[in-house]
Amino acid sequence: MGRGRKLESFKDFERALKNKYGIGQGSDYKPWLRTVDVKSKGARSLIYGRKSQRDHHMMSSIESEHFFLAESLNCVVDIREQFPLLPLNLTQKVAKNLGVEHPKHPITKERIIMTTDQLLTIDSPQGTIYHAISVKPEDDSGDLRILEKIDIERVCWELLDVKFSYFTGNELTRVQSSNLQWASFPFRKNPISFSCDQIHCALSVVAVGQYFVEDLCSQLISRNITSHEDALLLVRFLIADKFIDVDLSTNIPESGLIDIKYVTAKQEDTLYGAS
Repeated sequence: MGRGRKLESFKDFERALKNKYGIGQGSDYKPWLRTVDVKSKGARSLIYGRKSQRDHHMMSSIESEHFFLAESLNCVVDIREQFPLLPLNLTQKVAKNLGVEHPKHPITKERIIMTTDQLLTIDSPQGTIYHAISVKPEDDSGDLRILEKIDIERVCWELLDVKFSYFTGNELTRVQSSNLQWASFPFRKNPISFSCDQIHCALSVVAVGQYFVEDLCSQLISRNITSHEDALLLVRFLIADKFIDVDLSTNIPESGLIDIKYVTAKQEDTLYGAS
């Protein structure tokens, strides 16, 4: 991953831009801030994106929570985390107009480049659009200074005609995100592929309704669709790649239950699986 970078002065910011931090999209995007660059109160993590094919730098558990929810949406084609608000004089002018102090480095006291937690690229009927998200724990909602900085973000994105939202999460989104993480985890950096026959046979077995995950796995095994070792992986794959639509409001691995709402079939002459 590399060592942390020094981002204390305008020269540091210029160097970061020269090295293409905060620039690009998809697999070529380099977040302005990486997990090694900042100290964070939250649980930092790297999540390999199935769509972007790169590591995403999450600074807190709630950022990870939102990432899994956003990545699961068909319309979201890219997620750029720790996205810089440039140029610096834009955020300075907005802060001045709002009558709030612009964020500064705690040691040098120089004004810093502000970032938005996640910028979504969305494929819409109107074409490509963007949605900027500030992701913060609900406890931060009462912190005036945090709200002031979010307000600077909001105005900057509004000036750019980009939708801006503030995500705090709740118990339901935590469970939904946890299920999506569980389903998709094996198919990220080293994905497993299943053949067309396996997918079609599996879809012929499942139907709308509630199952014990163990029983569903047993059906796949008894019909020789998959091995005992891969049965649960196949179930998770069907969820992750949306061959089946399931109720995400109950913790699936914890309860051992899966409630299937919809089953689809798809025919292709290739192996299924993220490349």
